[in-house]
Amino acid sequence: MNHRIDFSWKNQLVFPIIIAASLLNAYLLQQPLLLLVSIYFSFVLCCKKQVVLGLLCIFCSFFLLLRAHTMALPQAPEAEKEVSTKIKIYNDTIKVNGDLVSFEGKIDDYKIDGQYQVENKQEQKSWKRRANWSKEIQVSGTFLPLEGKRNLHGFDAKWFAFSKHKLGTYRIEEIQNKRPLSGISFLRQWRAFCIDWVEANFSSKTATYILSLLFGYRDTSFQEIKEVYSSAGILHLFTISGMHVYLFYGWLFFFLRRTNLTFGEFGLFFFLLIFVSTILFGQTISVWRASLMYILRLFFKEINIKLASLDRFSIVLFLLLLYDPKTLLQFSGILSLWMSWVILLHQSSPKKYGQRLLHSQEISLLAAPLIMYMFFEVPLLAGLLTALFVPLFSRIILPLLVASCFVNLLGFSHNILEIVLEKLIIFFEKTLSFTKSFVLTTGQPPLFLTILALIAGIYIYQNHRKICLLLPSFLLIVFQLFSLETSIAFVDVGQGDSIVIQTPFKQEVYVIDTGGKMNFFQEDWQRRNYRSNAEYTLIPYLKGEGVKKIDGLFITHGDIDHMGDAQEVMEAFNVKSLYLGKGSFQSENIKKLLKNTTKNTVIEEIGSKDHVGKKLKLHILGPEHVGKGENEDSLVIATTIYGTNFVMTGDLGQEGEKKVIKDYPHLQADVLKLGHHGSHTSSAPEFIEQLQPKQGIISCGENNRFGHPHPEVMDTLQDYGVKALRTDKQGMLRYSWSTLTPKMQITTQKQD
Repeated sequence: MNHRIDFSWKNQLVFPIIIAASLLNAYLLQQPLLLLVSIYFSFVLCCKKQVVLGLLCIFCSFFLLLRAHTMALPQAPEAEKEVSTKIKIYNDTIKVNGDLVSFEGKIDDYKIDGQYQVENKQEQKSWKRRANWSKEIQVSGTFLPLEGKRNLHGFDAKWFAFSKHKLGTYRIEEIQNKRPLSGISFLRQWRAFCIDWVEANFSSKTATYILSLLFGYRDTSFQEIKEVYSSAGILHLFTISGMHVYLFYGWLFFFLRRTNLTFGEFGLFFFLLIFVSTILFGQTISVWRASLMYILRLFFKEINIKLASLDRFSIVLFLLLLYDPKTLLQFSGILSLWMSWVILLHQSSPKKYGQRLLHSQEISLLAAPLIMYMFFEVPLLAGLLTALFVPLFSRIILPLLVASCFVNLLGFSHNILEIVLEKLIIFFEKTLSFTKSFVLTTGQPPLFLTILALIAGIYIYQNHRKICLLLPSFLLIVFQLFSLETSIAFVDVGQGDSIVIQTPFKQEVYVIDTGGKMNFFQEDWQRRNYRSNAEYTLIPYLKGEGVKKIDGLFITHGDIDHMGDAQEVMEAFNVKSLYLGKGSFQSENIKKLLKNTTKNTVIEEIGSKDHVGKKLKLHILGPEHVGKGENEDSLVIATTIYGTNFVMTGDLGQEGEKKVIKDYPHLQADVLKLGHHGSHTSSAPEFIEQLQPKQGIISCGENNRFGHPHPEVMDTLQDYGVKALRTDKQGMLRYSWSTLTPKMQITTQKQD
């Protein structure tokens, strides 16, 4: 008779883990409020009179806090700092993008991101042979300061480095010496060799899939795939997790079982293989989570201990926090664990296909509030497409990828499997291209409401009222729609301009310029695959605000730093009208933009005396005559919001400014967006004197090579009592008014 041990505290292990995790994050974030969570659950344990669980709570808390304390990072430099040091390179993380090499490594046992600009094509080829770079290098270079958010809803490099437990970014100027690494790095060496082999033996498309799905390695070539699968809501298929782990480890387990050995005889070897595989898979949080869940499930099954799924999950969470105390501070860690826990709530997998589709959509709805908070949009077909594509990936794509690798190893390059695989991949991508129309931009809901929506979703699911699962997400979306705020934001796009104006309920949204970076001439091997600057600055801000359509996109003139990212913005949003200054069609940059403009966008030439907008009037003060889309032909736009006058001048020079005040002798401004990023070619004293602005906005890049703003301009502002506000010093500058209390609020994203 087969006797199984049953724990009396079924589903109770979660309490000590929640308490320990709350204490850990209270320590890491220096947030006393998180102590309330641990106090509440400690009270629950006391009420249940669970002495053993209480002791377990103390045990877990002690070791997690000890682990976090021993991993504390030193203070990162506040400014660029030249340092000579030694770096241990993780050669399986090397990525070569044109003339830029990036990698992860260690300095004095602290993780860093490394950067190095190669000098010639031969050196670039050397770095592409990753297997040769399992080395410790003596270098001289610069530690780059970590920056927080420069824009609302933007990327926070400082928080990202903190959550990943990295000291910062080190830019190498010179490599002085090298020596080989030894020890456990041989596993990274093996992974690096595999990456090199795949890149050398497969087409670019197939290699990208093999590297991401089998080795968890993503470089710049993954970006195109990412966009397709992200809009479909199934990008998680490329994150090595449960699907991959259960498939690969299942194959291993099946093979070992056929050797007529007992689990006791091959178990240790099997667990060792899992550990090695975890390194090869890239040792991300999702890989460790899935591997640990698999090991615990198999281990307890083999020793006849019946452990509830929630208890296994709790043990895994503790082990993950022990491995990386900052797991719950990473978006990837939070999302991976939340999805894993949600799946655990449904103890049995539906057998009928229709039920599986419904189940997948339910899981998608339970995760939707978290997706909204993290990514500001929700793929509406994510659940259905997950149910459809998981079997396709697990039963067709992954086996074909593995088989193609084995066939190639046997010496059959360009084998029929690879050809079939590539055609299948292209077919999938084309099929999924339609899903871009099924992505709902929601904006970023408040954190408190997001947590409430997640809890409400679980409550509804547990009480079998699944028809109401849509309600929490729906209420979050409605909350975002009912924004009573009017705002004008001067987005920090570096050395460039971009301004966003919004009215209540997003009835009208106007964008004036998009920013953009100039690409200087380079040889083919030096060219990097860039993501546009707007994808880090303007687009996240608009999506975070819940903007779905742009009523008017104004291009003040044809310089790249004002309109270089217009194409990306028009691809990301439905732009109703594109407004150009008179004669701008003559600009080569604008000609290129117009070639790619969709038929749904109305193109209008505007100039002096024109007006745009219904809820909010934008008055066009220039250009008066047909120009060529150059600085002197810049659109000059004025508007008034709740009695505050704004004037924005593009890159208009002093002659143009004098023409404006001649044509509009009574023009005044409370806030003036200075022309040409604070260059001495703009901001004529006569212009400043007439407008009498209280504040002058200077949109320029930090430490820009032009020296903007110029000292002459700063002196002029000081002479006329104008307070200078600069995006290079303060990040995004945002003015906002509420319909309920129309008092102007000014917020800056960072402190000067």
